[in-house]
Amino acid sequence: MEFAFFLFVNPTSGGNRAGVYLQLDAETIKFNLNQKPINVYFTSLHQRDQVEMNLRRIKEFQQRNVQVRVIVCGGDGTVMWVVDEMHKHGVDYSNCPIGIIPFGTGNDFSRVLGWGGDTDGDLGACLRNFKQQISQWLNAKIHDFDLWEINITVDAQTGSFKRIKKQGDLFQKEILQKDKDVLKQLDKRMSNYFSIGVDARIGFGFDKKRTQSACCNKCVYFCEGLKKMCLKNPTTNQVIQGMQILKEQNVTIEQITATVPTDILFKTKGVNTREDQQPLNESKFILSGDPVTLLCLNIPSYSGGAGAIWDNCRGKVAVKEGTQKLQDKFVNQDFGDGKIEFVGFNSMIGMANERFIHGNAVRIAQGEGPFLISFKKNVSPYFQIDGEYFQAVNPTLALLKRSPIRIKVLMKAQN
Repeated sequence: MEFAFFLFVNPTSGGNRAGVYLQLDAETIKFNLNQKPINVYFTSLHQRDQVEMNLRRIKEFQQRNVQVRVIVCGGDGTVMWVVDEMHKHGVDYSNCPIGIIPFGTGNDFSRVLGWGGDTDGDLGACLRNFKQQISQWLNAKIHDFDLWEINITVDAQTGSFKRIKKQGDLFQKEILQKDKDVLKQLDKRMSNYFSIGVDARIGFGFDKKRTQSACCNKCVYFCEGLKKMCLKNPTTNQVIQGMQILKEQNVTIEQITATVPTDILFKTKGVNTREDQQPLNESKFILSGDPVTLLCLNIPSYSGGAGAIWDNCRGKVAVKEGTQKLQDKFVNQDFGDGKIEFVGFNSMIGMANERFIHGNAVRIAQGEGPFLISFKKNVSPYFQIDGEYFQAVNPTLALLKRSPIRIKVLMKAQN
């Protein structure tokens, strides 16, 4: 059986350490490993012609029944970039498992697949270490992995999206545009997590001071967290009006009206209902507490290694029916089961301590969706999608639904 490994390398990841895989002076190497013919193709994401050529080659190999594996050398964001390119070129996901060599800052995607949060990038003498990696990929378990789509809209007159962009040597805030007009709807695909709250505000500030060093970036993030602890941060009750689950799977955010059938999951305290949305004040489901962050998790790792947040907060449910707290009837998390989980953190300290002392979060919801989040008026919350940070000025709705794209991933086999 013939195997073909396609390494898509982001050479700037990990403080430029990922580029070591492009220093072999060869676009292709071939050898036998465990009596299996192995072909390895190296692709720099900065070389568009290489990307196009090897995506076409993947399709050709799939037609010849060659066992294809795609390996991403970079961070979590690089994974989604490669997935999007595979989708554009019509690659068959069901026959092309994706693995990763972690060179990013958080590397949560890599952690949940068992490949760890960092790599030294040492290929070894005569590629010995690299061949060992290939052997591990050959023995890896193939697992389903759900992707999700997020659509967020802002007020048609006063709304906008902001993010930090590097311009020269400076990081500056920019307003997102589309066709030279202010962007009013942001559409993103998500693999790991999505959140609204103080964690995204910390990340937004972090983006202004991001460095080329993963170690320095962790120090910058820590300092931003300390700074935000001294500020007054808007909470979920102040920003979000409520959350519903749609009864129809194929509704787009443009089709959302007051007549779309929904089940209300929760409303927040002090609701000010928008005239153009289904009233939430009829709901008897109240979000208890006042979370500083509403976190939506597709994987059991967050923010660089805070693991099993959903499973560790068993018994802590943040939704009440009247005065009675709902019982915990949720199931354990699995990134390939078609479900997604929502949790909340009621304090920044609890959120920061989660990686050391588990069980600080509270469960809010779990399901297949689609989920609809509505916002209160005149708010400008921060949010993040897979570690990409934004600020929304006067948002109206956020729709989260499962993507028709479902990928296969390589999970490291346990010894």
